[in-house]
Amino acid sequence: MKQRKFLLALLVCAVIIGCLPIPANATEIPDKNIIWLDDLEGEWIDLSTVEQPNDGPQPRTTVSANGTYSAHSIWAVGQPINFNANDLITFNCSYSPSSASLDFGVIASNNKFYSINVKGGSINQTLGINEAGSYTVAIRNNSSQTVRVVGFVNY
Repeated sequence: MKQRKFLLALLVCAVIIGCLPIPANATEIPDKNIIWLDDLEGEWIDLSTVEQPNDGPQPRTTVSANGTYSAHSIWAVGQPINFNANDLITFNCSYSPSSASLDFGVIASNNKFYSINVKGGSINQTLGINEAGSYTVAIRNNSSQTVRVVGFVNY
């Protein structure tokens, strides 16, 4: 009987402790190494030199960046898209030859190209949009040879 009372008391204590409010401190979610457009130097682009895809409007989701990019050219990856402030664009691509230098970024409605220069054959980087507006995701091949890119752009 004593053992039963002891177990019952222990169970009651466990229930009481389980019901006590426990303070929860919010933890900050890491920024996934986001590079914000405000932190990049924009460069004026002549839109007539940007190669456009033949496909129609793109939904806001994942877009394939698969393609062959000519030497010293810039290509739009899909159509212009309206982004809100704090929206994110993630480039997850590989390319060959890996010795090539590519710029991955966006062309803003003011014709400025905000980009990340990549060497080494791959990118897994997120760009953050600071200001709402229309942006075109783009890839520029800085090398003197044709480059094959495979991967996705998520937004």
